[in-house]
Amino acid sequence: MIRVDNIKKNFGDFQALKSVSLEFPKGEISVVSGADGAGKSTLFKIILGLLKRDSGDIFINNSIIGNNFSIITEISGYMPERFSLYPDLTVNENLNFFADIYGVGKVKREELKKRLLETTGMNRFKNRRAAALSGGMKQKLALSTILLSSPEVIFLDEPTTGVDPLSRIEFFSIIESLKREGKTIIMSTPYLDEAEKGDRIFFLKHGSIIKSGKIEEMKRDVPFKIFRLKPKGNVFEIVENAKNDERLKNRVFIKGKYLKFISSGEDELISIIPHTEMKETIPSLEDIYLYYENIRESVSERNGNG
Repeated sequence: MIRVDNIKKNFGDFQALKSVSLEFPKGEISVVSGADGAGKSTLFKIILGLLKRDSGDIFINNSIIGNNFSIITEISGYMPERFSLYPDLTVNENLNFFADIYGVGKVKREELKKRLLETTGMNRFKNRRAAALSGGMKQKLALSTILLSSPEVIFLDEPTTGVDPLSRIEFFSIIESLKREGKTIIMSTPYLDEAEKGDRIFFLKHGSIIKSGKIEEMKRDVPFKIFRLKPKGNVFEIVENAKNDERLKNRVFIKGKYLKFISSGEDELISIIPHTEMKETIPSLEDIYLYYENIRESVSERNGNG
C-alpha cells in the first residue's frame, strides 16, 4: 500500500536514513524496530511530509506521490511519540476539539465518541481532565482522537513508551481490533516483545534496514540456533569472559537465571561455556535482531566473505 524507495536523509554530517527501501502492505500490522536513534521517527515524518527527504521516492498504491503528501495524510492518522493533548480539557472535551479539527459532524461525532470510549474502556473517565489521566489512559485517548478521522492507515510512533504493562496489553488489544476492521497499522517500537504482535517487521540500525520480512517466515527460516544454558559458576563472570573471547563475543547473554547462546553452526563453542544443563529453544524476534545486529557480519568476516 505504502512504499518508500531509496529514502535518504542527512542532518548535517549525520546520516539519519541511508537508502531505506520498504513496503507496508494493506491490512497488516507492520513494525519498524530498532534502538533509539535508528531513524524510526525520521522515517515516519518523511513519509507524512513533516520532514523533507534528501532523495528517494514515496509511493501509495504503486503511484508516486512526489511532494503531494495530502494523498497520504488524507487517509492517515499519526500518533507521534509525544502526542499533545490539552491537559486542562476533559477526555470528552479533547475528543470534541479534535472532532472539530477533522470536521466531523455532530451526529457522526457522537456515534464515534461512544464507540471509541467503550472500545478503549475510557467511558467512565470521559469527564476527567487529561492531566489527571495515567500514562496508559493518555495514550488511549490520543489514539481515540486520531480515530475520529476514520483513517485507513494509522502511524504509531513508539505508542507505549512509559506505559505500564497492563495498559500496554489493553492498548494492543485495541490495535488488534483495528486490524480486524481492515485498518493498516504502521508502528515503531524499540520493544521487541511488542513487535511480536505484528505481521511484518523491519529492523533499522543506524539508518539502514538490516533485516526485514514477515515475522512468521523470519522465525521459521533463521540461520542459527538458540540454546538455553544453566550456568555453572558466577553468571556475570561467565558473560564477562565471553565478551573478551572473540569466539563467544556477542553470543552469550543473561536471560533470567539462565544464559542464552546464539549459535551459527558452531555448536562446539557451547563446550567452553561453563554450564550444567542445555536446551535448544525457539528463537524470538529479540534473538533474530541480536543475530543480524551483532553476529552475521563477524561470521562473514571469519569466513572471508566480509
